[in-house]
Amino acid sequence: MYPKEYINCDQEPIHICGEVQEYGYLIGTQNSKIVSYSENILAFFSLDSSILGKDIKVLLSELNLDINWDNYSNNQELAIQHFDFKDEEYTLSIHTNNEITFFEIEKVIPNHKINKEYAAIQHILRNSNDENIWKILLKEIQDIIDFDRAMIYQFLYDGSGQVIEELVKPNLESYLHLHYPESDIPAQARALYLKNPVRITSHVSGKTFPIVGVIPREQMDLTYSVTRSSSPVHREYLKNAHVESSFSTSIIVNGELWGMVACQNAAPKHLDLQSRLLAETLTRTSSNAFASYKSLQTLKEYQRINLNNISLRQNLLSEEDFGKALETNIKDIMDSCAADGMIIKINNEILTAGNVPNHSDIEKIIIWSRENNHNFEENIFITNTLCQDINVELDNPEISCGIITSVLGSNTSDMLIWLRKEQGQKIKWAGKPEKGTVSEIKDGVEIIKFSPRKSFEVWKEYVKGTSLPWKIKEIESARWITSVILKASHTKSSQIVDLNNQLKELNQELDSFSHTISHDLNTPLTVIKLNAQVAKKIPDPENVQKSLDNIIIQVDTMSEMIRNVLELSRIKKSEIELKRIEVDALINTLAEDSKLSFNSPHTEIIIENTPEVLGDKTMIYQVFGNVIGNAVKYSSRSEKPLVKIVGEVYEDTVTYKITDNGIGIDKKESGKMFKIFSRMNNAKEFKGNGVGLSIVHHLMEKMGGKISYESESGKGTTFILNFQKPNYDFSIS
Repeated sequence: MYPKEYINCDQEPIHICGEVQEYGYLIGTQNSKIVSYSENILAFFSLDSSILGKDIKVLLSELNLDINWDNYSNNQELAIQHFDFKDEEYTLSIHTNNEITFFEIEKVIPNHKINKEYAAIQHILRNSNDENIWKILLKEIQDIIDFDRAMIYQFLYDGSGQVIEELVKPNLESYLHLHYPESDIPAQARALYLKNPVRITSHVSGKTFPIVGVIPREQMDLTYSVTRSSSPVHREYLKNAHVESSFSTSIIVNGELWGMVACQNAAPKHLDLQSRLLAETLTRTSSNAFASYKSLQTLKEYQRINLNNISLRQNLLSEEDFGKALETNIKDIMDSCAADGMIIKINNEILTAGNVPNHSDIEKIIIWSRENNHNFEENIFITNTLCQDINVELDNPEISCGIITSVLGSNTSDMLIWLRKEQGQKIKWAGKPEKGTVSEIKDGVEIIKFSPRKSFEVWKEYVKGTSLPWKIKEIESARWITSVILKASHTKSSQIVDLNNQLKELNQELDSFSHTISHDLNTPLTVIKLNAQVAKKIPDPENVQKSLDNIIIQVDTMSEMIRNVLELSRIKKSEIELKRIEVDALINTLAEDSKLSFNSPHTEIIIENTPEVLGDKTMIYQVFGNVIGNAVKYSSRSEKPLVKIVGEVYEDTVTYKITDNGIGIDKKESGKMFKIFSRMNNAKEFKGNGVGLSIVHHLMEKMGGKISYESESGKGTTFILNFQKPNYDFSIS
């Protein structure tokens, strides 16, 4: 028994086969020196192996070949030119790969149909669309190559393929709609078709000629060669299909290998380089036309999807109850991905629409999704073979073969689930997709190779447990819908948070108001009662008059307090109109009035620069009245009371700073500065009720501005008023 080594066809190094087909001749050079050649070139040019090391230019000159050395390629793109040799016309193609420059020669076949190129391209561009573009392409190519069979072969999502269009000569079996397994054109072959899109095997059973030279064959990368031999496995495959000549050119759409034009002939047949390149040109033209058509269709489809999703988002936001909004719009959410059924798990509630499994299966799918969502890519899981992909036994698996699960966040069990039912289908294969094996002993190891199937008789398979695959636009739509729902949910949550914050603020102010009613208003009421009792007992008219004066003062105090509270309430509800306001006269008037109001005639008030601001006239009056009044009041007991008012204009704002040298504010009390009825501990000796600065704070916000302050206890305070700059007039609400 020998140790075994298995080699599958997808491991075959087809790009370094080290051989050329009999129609072609190859010379490889490095730095213009010949390092390799195909054996058949010696007889072609009547040479011997001494050409190794010779300069390629010298050799071709000695052969009297008229070569244009300006038409030369230093990369993988072909440089093609013609030359005559022994009264025959040949093509010379030059390309460079991995520092080796390849010169490949092949004969030009007389009467090729290059003159049809322009007419064929115009025919394709004028008459092709998604429905008939491949039919037109096949007809034009068949007019050039005249093979027994020409097919459009499309690669499917799993690497397998299907014949979607065909032109076949009479009395031959049709391959139309037959499927071919992925292993027929394995991954490395598909990669090669993307790099070098044109391939021909002129004579499957014909001779091949090895490449010899100073460089080992495994270092001769023939990826871009035009004469490279086909792999032995591929030649065996063609023989089993009774084909002696094959030709193909790749259909490349948006940089991806979409499919191939695959042509077969029962007898050996060669196409020269010009005919092959013409077929490639027609195929590229058709591929580009197809890509443009599909891009236009995709754009229209995405526009439709976007419009639907915008409408859906508006519908979700219009409902007060978000759960109700999802329930109302669940069918539109389902249809956005062309699903058969829809499950929405939201806030411990399960909503369904369309064709969905029983409750038990729904729970199993939700539990599996919740437990495995850490493996989901961007919180989304997509499959069209669910029961094959997860280790969960469902009661009705045929309902849930295809699934898109989108989890609404990593820390939640909420999710969206689109479902597709089983799409049972009969697939016609070109032969049963299985391989035999052949073995050989090499260096003490049994090499076991998988060989191509020998029969291509139609074999039918019924596929179960799979749904129609999800299209890219459907997956993108699922992502979009998820985003829409997350944004809508966030908006609703934000609205609730805002309402809660407003309610919390209102409750705090109601608590403060309750405290004021029970405490602050109690003081003047007590004074009023005592003075009234005294007035009843004192016969002296002068003392009665004093008691009545005290009563009036306390009533005025209560009235002012109630008026301030009502003013604060009005600020929150009113609609205002912002205009350009001149404040110079206002500030000067308020400064003088404040000195009188707080009996501080010796206070020095310095006013520098009073630029206009954007605001409401009444509110501006209240803001400056409160802040200037506070500055005068709380500095009135200083040795030399001083208030300074300075306005400054910036790019977007107008800033006023009102500075005093009064009692200042303790940093420990900064948190309650603008709260209603909050008074600093060192301010209780001064008259006031703690409403003024709260009013200013709300007024500045209402006008799009801001109030802040800087202060140090015992040294004074600076209030900073930031107004909008009055570049223009406009209204807000």
